[in-house]
Amino acid sequence: MSEKLNVILNGENVAGYKGETILQLSERLGVEIPTLCTDHRLEPYTSCYLCVVEVHGMLGLKPACSTMIDEGMRIDTHNSRVLKARKTALDLLLSNHYADCMGPCRQACPAGVDVQGYIALIEKGKYSDAVALIKETNPLPAICGRVCVRPCEVACRRNLLDEGHGVGIDYLKRFASDFDLSSGNKYKPEIKPTTGKKVAVVGAGPGGLSAAFFLQKEGHQVDIYEAAPKAGGWLRYGIPEYRLPNDLLQKEIDNITEMGVKIFYNQKLGENLSYKVLKYKYDAVILAVGSQAGTNIGCEGDDAANVFSGVDFLKAMELSGEKFDFSGKTVGVIGGGNTAMDCCRTARRFGAEKVYVIYRRTEKEMPANPIEVHESKLEGVEYLFLTAPIKVNKDDKGRIASISCIKMELGEPDASGRRRPIPVQGSEFDISMDYALAAIGQKTMVGFLDDVNATTDAGELKVTKWGDIDADPLTLQTGIQSVFACGDGVTGPATIIQAVAQARTAARSCHLFLSGQVIRPENQEFLSKRENFKKQVPEDYASKYEKQLRQEMPTIDPGQRINFNEVELGYENENVAWQEAQRCFECGCTAYYECKLKKYATEYGADQKKFEGGFNEFQVDFRHPFIEIDNNKCILCSRCVRICHDVVGAAALGLVNRGFKTFVAPEMGAPLLETLCESCGMCISTCPTGAITENVPFKPGPFKTESFQTVCNYCSLGCAMEVHHKNSYVIKVKGVNGTANASGNICRYARFGYKYYNDNQRLTKPLLKVSGQFKEIDFDQAYSIIAEKIKSVQAVENAFFAGARLTNEEMFLIQKLARKGASVNNIASFHYLGREDGLRKMADKNVPFEALVQASKIWLMGSEISRDNAVLGFAINQQHLNNKMPVINITVNACSVMGHKVDETIRINDYYSFIRAVNHYLVKSGKQNMMFVNDNCTDFDKFRQELMSEDYRTLVARACGDASLIESFGDSFNEQMNAVLIISEKEVSAAACAEVRNLALLTGKLGKNASGIICLKEKNNSQGLFDMGISPNYGVGSVPVNSQEYQSQIMEKWQLPKMPDTSAGSIYELLQLHKLKNIFVFGEDPVGCAYDKEEVKKWFANASFVVVQDYFMTETAKEASLILPASFPSETGGSFSNTGKVLQKFDAAPVMSNTPAHNSIQQLINLNKKFGEEQATDTVDIMMEAFSLLPGKPDGVLAFSCTAGAGEKLFAYGCDVLIKIFDEDFSNKVKKIN
Repeated sequence: MSEKLNVILNGENVAGYKGETILQLSERLGVEIPTLCTDHRLEPYTSCYLCVVEVHGMLGLKPACSTMIDEGMRIDTHNSRVLKARKTALDLLLSNHYADCMGPCRQACPAGVDVQGYIALIEKGKYSDAVALIKETNPLPAICGRVCVRPCEVACRRNLLDEGHGVGIDYLKRFASDFDLSSGNKYKPEIKPTTGKKVAVVGAGPGGLSAAFFLQKEGHQVDIYEAAPKAGGWLRYGIPEYRLPNDLLQKEIDNITEMGVKIFYNQKLGENLSYKVLKYKYDAVILAVGSQAGTNIGCEGDDAANVFSGVDFLKAMELSGEKFDFSGKTVGVIGGGNTAMDCCRTARRFGAEKVYVIYRRTEKEMPANPIEVHESKLEGVEYLFLTAPIKVNKDDKGRIASISCIKMELGEPDASGRRRPIPVQGSEFDISMDYALAAIGQKTMVGFLDDVNATTDAGELKVTKWGDIDADPLTLQTGIQSVFACGDGVTGPATIIQAVAQARTAARSCHLFLSGQVIRPENQEFLSKRENFKKQVPEDYASKYEKQLRQEMPTIDPGQRINFNEVELGYENENVAWQEAQRCFECGCTAYYECKLKKYATEYGADQKKFEGGFNEFQVDFRHPFIEIDNNKCILCSRCVRICHDVVGAAALGLVNRGFKTFVAPEMGAPLLETLCESCGMCISTCPTGAITENVPFKPGPFKTESFQTVCNYCSLGCAMEVHHKNSYVIKVKGVNGTANASGNICRYARFGYKYYNDNQRLTKPLLKVSGQFKEIDFDQAYSIIAEKIKSVQAVENAFFAGARLTNEEMFLIQKLARKGASVNNIASFHYLGREDGLRKMADKNVPFEALVQASKIWLMGSEISRDNAVLGFAINQQHLNNKMPVINITVNACSVMGHKVDETIRINDYYSFIRAVNHYLVKSGKQNMMFVNDNCTDFDKFRQELMSEDYRTLVARACGDASLIESFGDSFNEQMNAVLIISEKEVSAAACAEVRNLALLTGKLGKNASGIICLKEKNNSQGLFDMGISPNYGVGSVPVNSQEYQSQIMEKWQLPKMPDTSAGSIYELLQLHKLKNIFVFGEDPVGCAYDKEEVKKWFANASFVVVQDYFMTETAKEASLILPASFPSETGGSFSNTGKVLQKFDAAPVMSNTPAHNSIQQLINLNKKFGEEQATDTVDIMMEAFSLLPGKPDGVLAFSCTAGAGEKLFAYGCDVLIKIFDEDFSNKVKKIN
C-alpha cells in the first residue's frame, strides 16, 4: 500500500496516496474534474487545461491531471475562479471547432425529432425502431409524414446541391410509419409504473393527443375531453382526406388510446364541462383547445352570402359529411397558407370550374408547403399573386357577385421577415366570383375563462392581447399552478409540429409538477454549428457528394383526382426508401451522445462565438477503409498521436504544422495506409470529440444504443469487449477492462470485425438437400434425420468435428454426442487435424500475460503479434518503450510487421530447424539445466538420443546457415534470468512448437515466474478443444481415453454398459481412406479454409451424409446433406479457454433479430436427447458436468517430445469462416485503396 497523505479537497479532509495526481484522487472520491486530454492508458500531457484547480499556496491554477498531491495540500476544484477558467478554455477550443453537433434538419424541427437518427434506422430496415425514435419527441409520425410543413427539409443541406430538392425526410417518415402500422407488430411505447396521478387534457387535437401520449408514458392516467364528436381536432376537421385519410388518423389516435388514454367526446369546457369537475377529479389540467375559429376577408362586403371562412368551410364538410356542389362555379380563395391550399384543392373536388388563389405577395413568400402549391396547380388551380381583395360586390340577393382587387408590389420586410406588400395605385380590377373562402387567419375561443377563474383557489387564467391563453413561454404553465396549456391556443394558428413540440414541453412541466419537482425549462444543450463560422454555400458540398436525385412521391394522376382519395401513394417499396435514405449527408456528429467536449460545453455554458475570428476548415479524410479523420472536430489533445506511439508503437499519426495551423495527420499528410498504421482503431478509442471515428459501411446514426459485454471470438487472448447495438443491429464495439485486456484495449478484429452480426445472409432454419437443392425443414425433423443416420451405420463410420471458435459448452456436448450417443471416439477438430499431438501441451505452464512486466528480455518467434494478437503487442510495446525491455524478433518473413518495434530482427529460413539446432547445441555442449530436467522431466534420454541422431550442420544449414546466430540465441535465452519466448501456432508448425517446449525444459524455464514461453493459439477457444475432449485419444481434461480412471468415471457418470472403441485409428487417415459415411461438422469451414480444397472436397464427396452447423452458407455447408443454423456465442453465453488456460465466462446477451429459433446449445441438447440424454438444460449444467469429469490431480510430469514427423497445418484462418471473411475483406479494402 502506498504512503497515505492527508489532503483537504473542497473543504473536506480526505486520504490520498503518494504518487496520486489531483485528478486521480478526485476520481477515486467521485469528484468530477473535466478533462479532455487525459487517457489513463497514457502519461499526463496537460494540453487542454480544462482540469485546472486551485491549490492554496501555489501561483496560478494547476492542471489536476499532472499535479501530484502532497501532505496537507488544500485543493478547490469548483470555485468561481476555476469555473471561469474552464469556461474560457472551452470557449477557446470551440472557437476553432468547425463542426456540427446536430444536423440542421433536427435543429429546424420544432419538436427536435432526430431526423438523422431515424433515417439511419430506415436505411437498416429498422422501421419500428425508426418510429420509436421519432415518437420520443413526436407521437404522430404517420400524420406528420403527410401534412407536416417540413422545416427539416428546408434546412436540409442537400438543397445546396444542384438536385432540386433536399432529402425526402417526410416521405421517409411516412414510409416507416406506414410500414410499422401495417406490420402486425407495431411499436408500442414502454409505459412506466402508475403514479396514481390523473391529468385532464382539454382538446383531442395534435397538441392534446401528444400531451396525453407523453404523460401516459410517465405513468400518469390521462383523460382527454373533446368538444367534437371525434378526436383529431384540426387534423380531422381542417385537413381534407385526400391529404390525411381519416382511417390513418384514427390509427394514430388508437395507438394513444391503446396506451390507456381515455377520450370523452362532445365535452366542451365552459359549456357542458365544468372546470370545477376537472379540478375535483384530476391533479392537473392541460388546455389544448386549438385555434379553430375562422376570420373573414376583412374588407367591405365580406358579410355577403357564399363568403365563408376557410376554416368553417372545411370543418362543416367533415362534421356534416356533406359535400358542397360547386359545379360550374368560380371560387376564390384568399390567403397563401396551407389552409388556403386545402380550400382551393377541395373546391376543385367539389366540381368548381374555376378556382383562384388570391395572395398579396409572390409565390416565393407563400407560407404554404411548396408541394401543396405544386399539386394544386396540377389540379387546375390558378394563382393571382401580388393581388389583394378590397371589396366584395353583392348581387341583388346579397350574394357575392365579384371581388374588387388591387395589384400589390413588395416593399421592405415586415415583422414576419417577408417583404411588405404595398398597393399599386390605379391597378384596381374585378373578378366574377360565386364563392369566396377566406383562409387568412384563425383565432382562439376562450369562452371557458370565467368558468375556470370562478372555480380556482389560487392564481388566474389569463389571455394575451391577441386573445390566446397566457402561459409561461418556457414551461407553458399558466397563472394557475396546476393548469398548463399548449398548441395553437397559446401561440395562435401555427403548425402541427409546433403543437406537438409545445405539448411535449407542457407535458414535461406537468410531470414535474405532479412529481413535486421544481418546474424549470429544459437545460439548453450546447450545439456546435458550422453556421457559427460561415454561411454554408454550394461550393462547400458540391465536390463531396455524387449527384443523386430525390425519389419522388408517386401520386394519383391529376385527371383522376375529382374525389377525396389520398393523392400521395407512398414509396413503392423498401428499396426506394433505402435509396432516398442514402441521400442524407449525415451532417450531425456521430459522437453526439458521447462527446466530452459537448458535455462540458453544456455544463459550463460555453460560447462558441466568444472568440470569433479565424478558423481552420479541413476535408474529412475517408481514405482508410476503417478509420476516418475529421480535423474540424480535433482539439489537438494529442491522445491519438500518443496512443499510437506509446501503446501501439506504430507512430502513424503526428502533429503537422505549428501554431494555429496545426492538425493531426500522418507525416506530410500521407494516407494512413501508407504509414505503419496497424488499423487497430486505438486512435478511435481515445478520441474525446469524434474527430477520429470508425469509417462504417452504414449510416451510424447517431442514436442511443443498447449494449452487452462478451469475450472476443477471434484470437486466443480473449479480450473483454462491449457490443453496442440498436435493437440487435450492431453499430460499434468498444473494449472494456477484462482478464486479458486490463486496460480495455482491443484490436482491429474485435473493433471492426462485428459486421457478421448484421449480415442478412445468416442461416436461421435447418436446410435439407433434396435433389441437389436445399429446402427448409423444422428442427425436430432435422434432429430425427440426424439421429437415424447415426444409428444406421456402424459406430466407427461416424465422425464429429468441433471448431475452435465454439464455446466449451458446445464442445462438451459435441464430444458427448459422439461418445455417449454414437458410441464412438471419432471426435476431432479440422483446426488441429493431424497435428494435435505436437500442440496439446503447449499451453501448460505458459508465462501469464501480467508477468511480462517482470521479463528481462522477450523474443518473438513466428509471432506477428501486431497483426494477430495486437493487445498483447500493445503490452510488449509499452514495456519496450517505458522500461527499455529488449525485444528480439525471429522471423522467416522478409517483411515482418514487427520490424519497427523491436531492437533486432533475426531472419531465418525455418523455425523448426532453428529451434532444433538450438536444442542440439545446448545438449551437445552440456548447457542444459540437468537439475531441472532430473527433478521435473521424463523422456530426456529418449529425446537426447533422437536429437543427437541429427547432423548439426544440416540443421544449421536448414535453419539459417549461421551457427553463431543459433548459438548466440541459445546462450542468451539460457542465461537470461527472466527470458520469455513468444511463439504463434498460426506461423510456427506443431513440430516447431513442441521443440520450443523442449527448449523451455532444457533451460529449466518452463513454469517459472516471468520466464519461459507463451504459445499463442490461433483461435478464441483452441485450448478448449483440448480441455473439452475434442480428440479421439483424449477426453475432458486431456485425460487419455484408454486410461482406467477415465473409463471408470465415464461409464459411471454416463451409465454406459461399455466404452466406445478406441482402435478406429487416426481420423485423418479415416478421411483420406474415405472410411467415414457420416461426417458432422460444427463451427468449421474446412473446404473454404483448406490449403488443398480439392482433397478436402473429396472427403465430403465420399461420405454418405454430411451435417454442417454454421452461421452462413459456407463452402463446406454447400457440400452438406443437412445444415443446422448456428448461433453466435453471445446469444448462448458460456465460456472460452484462452491461450493462457484462463476460463473466460460470459453471459448470454439479447439475441439478434435473425437468430435461429433453437440456438446451438439447444440443438446439441436436443440431439443428445435422441440418444436418451436428459441431464443438461443450460450452459451452467453443462459446465458443471464437464468439471465433474476433470482428473482429481493434474499430471505434474513434464515430458520431452520427439518431434520428428509431426503433422503440418492443413487449414488457414483457424478453419473459421469469420476470420476468413474479415481477413479477406480487410485485404481487399486495403488493396483497393492502395
